Order: sequence, then structure tokens, then C-alpha cells
Amino acid sequence: MKTMGLFGKKDKKSQKESKTTRWFRILLWRLFVRWKVRERIAIANKWAENNRGDTMLITVGCLLSSLILGAFLTLGKESDCSDNFLYDVEPVESIFQGMQQIQNAKAYQISQLQQMAQRGQLLKHELDSLVQLPDKSHEDSMQIIIKYKQLELIVNNLEKGQ
Repeated sequence: MKTMGLFGKKDKKSQKESKTTRWFRILLWRLFVRWKVRERIAIANKWAENNRGDTMLITVGCLLSSLILGAFLTLGKESDCSDNFLYDVEPVESIFQGMQQIQNAKAYQISQLQQMAQRGQLLKHELDSLVQLPDKSHEDSMQIIIKYKQLELIVNNLEKGQ
């Protein structure tokens, strides 16, 4: 994508990228034409169609020889911890344990919030029943104040938790 600067001038970076890309394409096309890659591929495909058995033997032979060579080179080396490609990889078990702890903490927090909400509903019903009493004693008034304060704390905590 070409970007335009002030007054319609192209950015130098985009010009450089487009020149480099264009130069690289031209170079590859020249090599492609000079080496007659298309013609060589067509000749190789025609030979492979005419000689299916030989093509299969060549393919299987190359794969088998690379397998044997790889096994020979692997067995020829001493087993060293630094040569093990998994040696530098971090163990992921601790990451999964951390994720599990986070999930457990979330589940615990959700259960605590649900219990708090249930306790708040219970306190609200008790408070409503105490308020509706026609004759209230001093003890009933104290219970109303205590339950109201508890309900207020629960509501504040639930608002913070959500």
C-alpha cells in the first residue's frame, strides 16, 4: 500500500520497498528465463509420466536414504541436554496449575457473592417483617438497626464485587 505524504509526495520508505520488490521480481524472472525452468519442469513431468516405476523408486530411495542418514547421525552423537530441542522449552505444567488456581479463585469468589446475595435477601425479609410489627420493643428496634447495617454492608460489598 502506497502512502502519500504532504502535497501528494510518496514516502521514501514505500518507494524503497517498491523499488526493492520490483528489482527482486525482475531478478527472479531473468533467472527463471535464463535457466529455462518452465521447460525443464515440463520435461521432468513428461519423463515421470512415462517412467512411473523409476519415479517411485527414486522417490522412495531418496526418502529412505535420508531416513537412514538422519538415524545414523542421531545415533552417532552423544546424548547431551543442550542438544535436546525441548531443553530450552519452559515447562508448561506450572502455567496450567496457575490457570487452574485462578479458575478456582474465580469460582470461590462467585460462590461467596452468591452466598452474600442470599444472606442479603434473608436479612431483607427479616427486616421487612420487623418493620411491619405494630408494637416494637426496644429489642426489636435494636434488631432493625443491626439488620439494616448488615444489609447495608452486604449491598456495598456486592456492588464492589460486581
